Amino acid sequence: MSLIELTKVSRFYKVGKNEKKYVLRHISLSFPSQGLVCILGKSGSGKSTLLNLIGKIDKPSEGKIFYDGENIAKYKEKRMITFRSQIVSYIFQHYHLLENQTAIYNVMLPALISGDGYKEARKKAEDLLNSFSINKELFDKRCADLSGGEKERIAILRAFINKPKVILADEPTGALDKENALLTMKALKKISETSLVIMVTHNATLANQYADRIIQMSDGKIIKDERINNMFDKVDNRLIKTKANHNWLNRIVVSNFTKRFKRNIFSISALVVGLVSSMLIFGFSNGKTASIVRSMENQFDYGTASISKENRLVSADSPIALIQTMRPSYEEINEIKGTCSDFHVCYSYDALLSPYPSVAINDKEIDNFAYTPIYSFEDNSTNRNLLIKGKIPTFDTLNQVVINKQAYQALNKKLKYDCLNSYLRIKEQQSYSFPTGDEDNPYVADYFVYDRLVQIVGVVRENNFLNSPKIFYSYLAFDNLVNKTVLNNLSSYKDLTTWKDVVLDSNDNEQLSSYSCRLFLKDFENLSSLRNIKDILDEKYSVTCNGLTVEETLVSLVNAASIGMEVFLAIALVGIVLILGIISFASYNEDIKDSAILLCYGARRDDIALIYTFESLIIGLISVVVSFVLGLILTKPVNLLIERFTSLINIIDIPFMTFHNHRLLFPLLIIGATMFVCFIATYLPIGFSKKISLKEELKEND
Repeated sequence: MSLIELTKVSRFYKVGKNEKKYVLRHISLSFPSQGLVCILGKSGSGKSTLLNLIGKIDKPSEGKIFYDGENIAKYKEKRMITFRSQIVSYIFQHYHLLENQTAIYNVMLPALISGDGYKEARKKAEDLLNSFSINKELFDKRCADLSGGEKERIAILRAFINKPKVILADEPTGALDKENALLTMKALKKISETSLVIMVTHNATLANQYADRIIQMSDGKIIKDERINNMFDKVDNRLIKTKANHNWLNRIVVSNFTKRFKRNIFSISALVVGLVSSMLIFGFSNGKTASIVRSMENQFDYGTASISKENRLVSADSPIALIQTMRPSYEEINEIKGTCSDFHVCYSYDALLSPYPSVAINDKEIDNFAYTPIYSFEDNSTNRNLLIKGKIPTFDTLNQVVINKQAYQALNKKLKYDCLNSYLRIKEQQSYSFPTGDEDNPYVADYFVYDRLVQIVGVVRENNFLNSPKIFYSYLAFDNLVNKTVLNNLSSYKDLTTWKDVVLDSNDNEQLSSYSCRLFLKDFENLSSLRNIKDILDEKYSVTCNGLTVEETLVSLVNAASIGMEVFLAIALVGIVLILGIISFASYNEDIKDSAILLCYGARRDDIALIYTFESLIIGLISVVVSFVLGLILTKPVNLLIERFTSLINIIDIPFMTFHNHRLLFPLLIIGATMFVCFIATYLPIGFSKKISLKEELKEND
C-alpha cells in the first residue's frame, strides 16, 4: 500500500456563477514511504498547489487524498496536529520564518511544539546548524536580519529537525548559491532514504542528478511521470507518542509583548484607569456608611432631638386629613423617661427663645445664626473632642457660649479679626396674653425678654453638609433662668410665679408648650440609642433630630451617587473589555502569517489563541500591580478632596488587607476578575474568529 495516494484530485476557483478556473485537474498519484520525488514545470502549472493539498495547507475541490490508507480530509484536530508535527514538514518557497525570533529558535520550533524540552531541542538544532556549517554568529540573530540564502537554509533545517516521514519542499534551493544548493540536495537525498521527500523545483539539472522520480506538470495536469530509481514502502509508519509541552509559547509571548510595547502600554493604561476607578468606587461603597456615621457624629448637638405626638383630624365631609402636632402629656413624658433611659427628657422652651433670635456683634446684626441648646457644658452629653479652639465652659452659664467653625469663619470675615473671646448680643422678646378669671380685667399680658451679652469661649468643628452657623448654649442654664424669671402680671391672679410654671401648666396644644419636648442624649458615646430612638418610641411619637435628618439626607445622596458611579463604571468596563478584545484581535490579525507557520508545524488553534491570551494576561497582571500601587497612593488625597467639599471623613475605604474577615480576599478577587476579563476579552474573539485556509494565511504580508 502506498504511503500517500491522490485519487482524481482537482483544485479550482469560481470566477463567475457557472465558470471555474482549474489549477489542478483530475490528478491521480501515489507515493511510497521513501525516496526523492521532484516535480518540474513552469510557473502556474500547479506544482505548489499540489504540495499544499498533500500537506493539507489547502483543500481539494474534488477527489480524495489518503495518507497510509486514511482520508486526510476526515482528520479531527488531534489527528491533524499529529499529521503536521510528526508526519509532514514543509520547506516553503518564501521561507515563512518567525522574523522576530532567532535563527536557532526557528529551527528548534517543530521540536518544541512536538514536546521536546528546551535544552533537548536546542541540542538538536545546534547539531543541524553545525552540519550545514552555519556560522555560530547567526544562531542567535533575528531572522529579520538574515539574508535570503541564510533564511533558506534555516527554513530547510527547521523541516529536518523532527525527522518527519514526509518533507514537502517548495523550491528549497531557489535562493542558494551552487555550493549550498548541492549541500541541500545531498541532505534531501540522505533523508529520502528513510522518508519521502516531494520537491518542487525549476532546476532540471539537480532533479536529474538526485531524484528517484521526476513528475512533470503543465496547466494543472501531469504530462510525464518518470521513475529513475526503485522506491519502496519499507519504512515503519507507526507514530511515536509525544508529550504535550507548551513552553515554546513563552518566548513568542514575550517577543510579541516587546514588539507591541507602545500598544500594550495603551492597553495597560486603559485597564489601570478602569481598575483604579473600580477600586475607588468599591472603596466608596464599602466605606460610605461608616464615613457618614463618623462625619455626622461631628456635630456638637448631635445628641439633641425633639419629640411630639400627632393627632389626625379627619372630617367625614372632606378627603383631607389634618395633622395636629402636640406635646406629649405629663404621663406620657414620664413613660418616655422610663423607656428612654439613655436620654434626658425635658420640656422645650422654643416658644420663649426661638432657634433664630436676633444676633449682633459690635452692634452689627448677623443673619441666619442658630441659637442651639445642648444639655450641659459640664457632663458627657457632648463630644469635647470636637473643640478646635478655645475651651468648653467649665460650668453651665448663659454668659459663655461655644460656636461652630461655620459661625467662627463667618464672624471672622465680618470682623476682619479673630472673634474668639468676643461678645455677641442675643435678643429675643415674646409676649403672651393669659386669662385671669377676673371680669374687670379678663386678660393680662406678660413679656419674656431675653437680652444678653455672651462671650465666645470656644470653637468646635462640625460637618459642613447642610450645616449653618450655630451658637451653643446650656439648656440647664436656660432652664434655671426660666425657673427664676417671674411673670409680673399673671402671678397676681394665679399661683403661677415663673415662666417655667406657665410652660409646664400650658395645654399640650398651646404655643407655650412648643408642641414638643426635648431629648438630650446623656452620653455622646452611646449614639446607637439615638439612631434607634424612632424604633424605641414606635409610631406613637414623632421624633425630630437635626443630626439624624442630615444623616439620612446624606445617605440618600451618597447612595444615589454610588449607584450613578457604579453604572458609569459598568459602562466604562464594558468599553475597556471591548478595547482589550479589539487590540488582541488586531494583534492576532497582524501576526496571522506567523500563526499559520506555527499551525503547519503542529501547533493547535487553541495554542495560537493562548499566545495572545497570555500576552493579555501579562497586560492584566501588570495593570493590577500598577493599580494596587496607585490605589494605595490615591486613596488619601482623594479622601481629603472629598472631605474638603463634603466633610465626609475617609469615605473611600479599599479593603486591601481584610475583606469579609478574610485576609487579602479583595486583592485576590481583583486579580482573579482581571485575569478572567483579559482571558474572555482575548480568547473568545480569537477562538471564534472565522478561520481561513492555511494557504491564505501564509500569503499574509508576503
